[in-house]
Amino acid sequence: MKISLGQDDYLLSKNQSTPVFCDFDCLVNAHILVMGKTGMGKTTFLRRFIQQARRFSPSPRIHIMDVHGDIDIPGASSVRFSESTEYGLNPFVVSPDRHFGGVRKRVQDFIATINGCRPIGSRQEAVMRHLITDLYAGNGFFADNYKSWVLEDGFDRKYPKRYPTMDDACRYAFVKLKQLIIGSDTKAGRALEELNKVTSKLYKISKQLSAPGAKPDGELLEKAMELRQKAIKSYKEYIENLETGKELDDFIKYESKEVLKSVVERFDNLKASGIFKNQVPPFEPSNPVWHYDITALREDEKRMFVEFRLQEIFSSSLERGPVRREEEGLLRDIMIIDEAHLFFRDDENNILNTIAKEGRKFGLGLVCASQSPTHFSEDFFSNVATKVVLGVDQMYWDNLIRKMKIESKLMQYIKPFHVIGVQMSNKGETRSRFTMVRVPNTQSQINKVTENGQK
Repeated sequence: MKISLGQDDYLLSKNQSTPVFCDFDCLVNAHILVMGKTGMGKTTFLRRFIQQARRFSPSPRIHIMDVHGDIDIPGASSVRFSESTEYGLNPFVVSPDRHFGGVRKRVQDFIATINGCRPIGSRQEAVMRHLITDLYAGNGFFADNYKSWVLEDGFDRKYPKRYPTMDDACRYAFVKLKQLIIGSDTKAGRALEELNKVTSKLYKISKQLSAPGAKPDGELLEKAMELRQKAIKSYKEYIENLETGKELDDFIKYESKEVLKSVVERFDNLKASGIFKNQVPPFEPSNPVWHYDITALREDEKRMFVEFRLQEIFSSSLERGPVRREEEGLLRDIMIIDEAHLFFRDDENNILNTIAKEGRKFGLGLVCASQSPTHFSEDFFSNVATKVVLGVDQMYWDNLIRKMKIESKLMQYIKPFHVIGVQMSNKGETRSRFTMVRVPNTQSQINKVTENGQK
């Protein structure tokens, strides 16, 4: 599988025509980092790449995350995502892989992604984790039973087993909130709240009395004894008025009405974002190019959409298993991420970092375009096999020279739309050569280079 980039500029000046290819059979991985400030040809480069990649045989699925609506590819299957469309993503689909998937992993990924886009507090996070885990259990998916992670496991219920959705999460959280509010109005609920308040006061007094150097205090001791008797009375009232036996569990897990109410509001806001919906996007299965038009979403919604979608793709690749030895170099999915700096977090849970490190063995290729090398973590930068410099701002030259270990004079030879710099890491090579590449700048040249790349 080869992508033609152009001609070796140095050899071309010596009247030697030498094509430069991005050969995925030789590269250490299929990841590409495209760097260039506005107007330097990032979109043009991505279009050329997609036009050639779609002709691979077998054809990989090419996913274009288009944040500006300008990566228009003729013949692509395009779907626009907004509040008014009826389709979206389901963030609660569980990978059945017993080692890489499961309920706990899905819950953790969901919360990590939410935190990366719209941070929540530690108390909210704990309540959200309990809610989603309980929601999964109610639908037959149990964190401690990997056999339950599969849809076709013969789960005995009136209706077919299915993954929960954002609608389900909103309803479930609201029901729990109502139960907590109504429960506090029962005798058991009031007794439980009173017990919690009295126990907190008793704990504070005990700390005071047991502090180093504390002197005996008859008044505090007397108050502690009163609180102890009050706690015993409250506990007795709670036990005598139990109805379901789960009042204490819910009280402990969901902590307070205020915290649970804030989580309910968060779920409602996520649902209102327009990206989490029950209907699957109507992409054409036979079309190799899927264009995700997310221009109508807000910036934080774009981040969530891209992260959750990439997680879906990665989970699917885990289910299919690693690429076999005889298929080495095969690409199953290529993800095109324009304005990639919007989606990066310097966090090991960030899906882009995960794909950069683990995607190769599952046939995944990541093509990220951005304006500056500083937008990417050192770990991600080192994991990408191919780096393409279209023309970055001079203020970033020192950073780029240091990271790529190239001579500073090479940056001066880059001319947008004419000469670009390319560094590729091939298998078995200790050094990555930085090559100046003359790119095609007319439609006939583009067609010729594309045809050569498929030979």
